[in-house]
Amino acid sequence: MIIQDLRNLIVRPTLDALHMGGVNAENLVLGTGLVESGFRHLRQMGGPALGFYQCEPATYNDILRYLGGRPALLRRLRLFMAGEGVPAVSQLVWNLKFATAICRIHYWRKPGAIPDDLEGQAAYWKCHYNTALGRGTVEKYLKCARPLTEGMT
Repeated sequence: MIIQDLRNLIVRPTLDALHMGGVNAENLVLGTGLVESGFRHLRQMGGPALGFYQCEPATYNDILRYLGGRPALLRRLRLFMAGEGVPAVSQLVWNLKFATAICRIHYWRKPGAIPDDLEGQAAYWKCHYNTALGRGTVEKYLKCARPLTEGMT
């Protein structure tokens, strides 16, 4: 996939509709997709995570609980939900804007501003998305997210 197409057609409009946009947020979400799946895998190899952002069902359910107490944010997220009621976790596989929104909301719940630079974003991803126990590394993020350096300000 072409990163600029993902940025312009999926990520930016989704984050703007959530009122969670900006270049740093766009780059962090795109970097997450690049390191987690390379925007090539829709199911984690040997694990439960789903979608380009490799969200685990337990994390998805935790985000849904978080949204239960935030009706305004839930209303904005509904723009991207297919069907009525609570979306099945499978929407993370085929609904790109919904999966992007879930990835951004995951980060939204975390402390601290998104760093301006790729190195800082790599560390932020490791701490808040991959976690200390995850197999990912800052170095891997930096290698995978290299295509984003053109979009960094």
